[in-house]
Amino acid sequence: MKHTKTFFQVLVLVFSLSSFFSCQEAGEVDEYDNWKARCEAYIDSIARVAASNSDGKWKTFRSFTLVGKDVDGKDADWGTENYVYCHVEQTGSGTIRPFFTDTVCVNYRGRLMPTSAHPEGYIFDQSFKGEVNPQYNIPTKFGVGALTIGVSTAIQQMHVGDVWRIYIPATLGYGKSDQKNSSGIPAYSALIFDMNLVEIIKP
Repeated sequence: MKHTKTFFQVLVLVFSLSSFFSCQEAGEVDEYDNWKARCEAYIDSIARVAASNSDGKWKTFRSFTLVGKDVDGKDADWGTENYVYCHVEQTGSGTIRPFFTDTVCVNYRGRLMPTSAHPEGYIFDQSFKGEVNPQYNIPTKFGVGALTIGVSTAIQQMHVGDVWRIYIPATLGYGKSDQKNSSGIPAYSALIFDMNLVEIIKP
């Protein structure tokens, strides 16, 4: 009986230690290691693709909060973190663009940049499942001015019916704010939005 008790004690100890080391090993592989630098590098790579515009479908917009000239009146040389990069997936038939004070109805999906665990990017919010289909998707209503600077910058350049994939640097998204627990968005995250502008509602 004594030997049996000792055997079980050893077994529990071995199991506990193996669990401890397994957890430590798993903890060493963090999907968000060096996240800020990786997100910055990702946006830089998107900026290069947008600049080459090899398929003719890229649009680049400076944050609407920034002026185009520096103090000397010369064109300002802003870094990649001050622009949004938009790939036109579908061109709509609309002729007007929304203003900052307007309300918009959109179909959207928000993702983080691709990682090994989420090759397409972790989806943190979406208004539809599957592919964008304006005939069947139920759009969500937002005030343009209530959105992040990056999304607001892009939407003010869209027309009704447009479907764009929008790449937003952290500085024009949620910045250093860590929302991992509430929405799954870590601090310094680059954001990717699939955005379909359905309707513009004037005040």
